Amino acid sequence: MLFEKTEPVYLISHEFTEPAFNLACEEYFFHHRQENYILLWRNSPAIIIGRNQNAYAELDMDYVAENKMPVIRRLTGGGAVYHDLGNLNFTFITNGADGLADFKVFLKPITEYLCSIGLDAEFSGRNDILLKGMKISGNAQANYKGRVMLHGTLLFSVSLSVLAKALKPNPLKLSAKGISSVKSRVTNISEHLTRSMNVEELKEELAVFLTGTESCVPYALTAEDEAEIKKLVEEKYGTWGWNIGSAPSYSMESTALLTGGMVTVNFDVYEGKIISIKIFGDFFGSRDISGLEQKITGTPHERQALLAALEGFELQKYIANITAAEFSELFFS
Repeated sequence: MLFEKTEPVYLISHEFTEPAFNLACEEYFFHHRQENYILLWRNSPAIIIGRNQNAYAELDMDYVAENKMPVIRRLTGGGAVYHDLGNLNFTFITNGADGLADFKVFLKPITEYLCSIGLDAEFSGRNDILLKGMKISGNAQANYKGRVMLHGTLLFSVSLSVLAKALKPNPLKLSAKGISSVKSRVTNISEHLTRSMNVEELKEELAVFLTGTESCVPYALTAEDEAEIKKLVEEKYGTWGWNIGSAPSYSMESTALLTGGMVTVNFDVYEGKIISIKIFGDFFGSRDISGLEQKITGTPHERQALLAALEGFELQKYIANITAAEFSELFFS
């Protein structure tokens, strides 16, 4: 058993699929409650990035935006992952942790369940579960005031083509400080089963299995729980500042041939804001380019924020024959 026998373990297997809500739910039970918990949950399509990652370095942000996929930053480290309803997530939260937990110990009940349904699943490397040499589960953890949270994914019937497209960064000239994702060969559990099963049945069966091995007590979210979780969404997990802006500092360079000429922007970002910028090129303008650089400095590195900063600004006096949309796109392409 993972948990002390003297303390109850509450199993939460809910039907909420809003990514920001689910990541906030983890934090609520990790930071604001003191009991032991196991959570089983699924997300609608979303990208979940590690605590120390830069979304622009990890993802094809244009593809993500076009497909209206939210990018949510989690509390744990590790790499970026793609979630959809074909993916089952599990979370272990317990007390008495001193430093990092042993991934292999925490993942033992997961691998035992997978083996019980006829899969030759095994723990591998630092924090993965493999099936026939291919990754079906990646895991990460965090500590907080004597508590540990370890969570992971189970790829059941995930759209692997979308995963490959979303987790492929644009070829930007970007120097990012932080943790990069490690690319692995992945597979879906559903492709290796010898009996019929869907992801909902997987979730139900795993809940029954964990209830037996960990002596869990079922727990349903209360109205008070939901209110506190939604508050965390409003203040944190639903905000650009946490999900994108809280990335480690980074630098970026981009060049494009625009209607006004060749333009290069070279800028540094700290806490989500452009803190310094230099603009070069063979363009024409009637005013010193430093005026435009000053206008951009302090703006969040986000499309709408840049467009808002340029609204009403006489951009063409600094770079002739250019639109605000063209100029803003330089910061993301």
